[in-house]
Amino acid sequence: MRVNHTMLHSKLLQDITNDYSRAAKLHEQGSTGLKVRYPSDDAIVATRASNAGSRLREMEQSKRNGNTVSTYLKMYDNVTQEMSALGIRVRELTVQGANGTLTPADRETISQEISKIRDHMIQLANTNLGGEHIFGGADAANAPVNDDGSVRMSPKSDIPQSVDLGGYNFEYGITVYDAFVVDGNESVFNLLDNIIKNLEKDDAGDYLNNTALVKVQRFEYNLQQITAQNGASERFLEMSTNRFDEYSVFLTEYVSKEQDADFLETYTQLQNQQTILQAALKTGATLMMTSLVDFMR
Repeated sequence: MRVNHTMLHSKLLQDITNDYSRAAKLHEQGSTGLKVRYPSDDAIVATRASNAGSRLREMEQSKRNGNTVSTYLKMYDNVTQEMSALGIRVRELTVQGANGTLTPADRETISQEISKIRDHMIQLANTNLGGEHIFGGADAANAPVNDDGSVRMSPKSDIPQSVDLGGYNFEYGITVYDAFVVDGNESVFNLLDNIIKNLEKDDAGDYLNNTALVKVQRFEYNLQQITAQNGASERFLEMSTNRFDEYSVFLTEYVSKEQDADFLETYTQLQNQQTILQAALKTGATLMMTSLVDFMR
């Protein structure tokens, strides 16, 4: 095949363009620190890195979810501990109120303290964290207990909150029906109201000893069960969070190995490519200046 002057020029320009392209790619790798940025660079590596990156983002979201749940669990701990202390005090006052030798004034004093405990329990039941009522279940936007101590009858408020932890649906919410009940559907607020009403009677001992005291003890036992359940949830969350941290580190290293460029290797290759490019430019310049007249001399 005959090679004419035009074909020679075209070939030189194509080679020099390719050299520029390789140099530009190496420069990009050095400036970005990535050897694979687009599927066109390496489809297989890009796909693996993309999948690992997606999984890494999922892990990061799970860690954020875990942090939110951790805050809730700590708040549940604080409230249930305070509720337990109040329950103990109610039991003490119930025993005192059952004493037949008390005067009406004595029973009134006990009644007033129980009334204050009731009001404080309502406040605890309506504990708000970041705009959500922690005992509101799936209806967390609304306070679960009214000012008069009646529990809002909402189907959603009996559904515990849940969150995704690495693909696992983790239920962590304690509803007002879990923490503020005595037995069955009776709320602790209703129990305290009945105790206050019976303290107004001269024969309050029978109700307080045989009914109220038993229900108060059930309420305390229920709080103990919730505290144990909450503790188990905290331990599970801690193990999950540790697993997310370890997996995130692994994925970060994996993505780095797949995508990151070796700086020293890239720099060396760029230097070599620049040398090749300079040589090509010099050779090309010499050939480009050669014409038919030069061959006729």
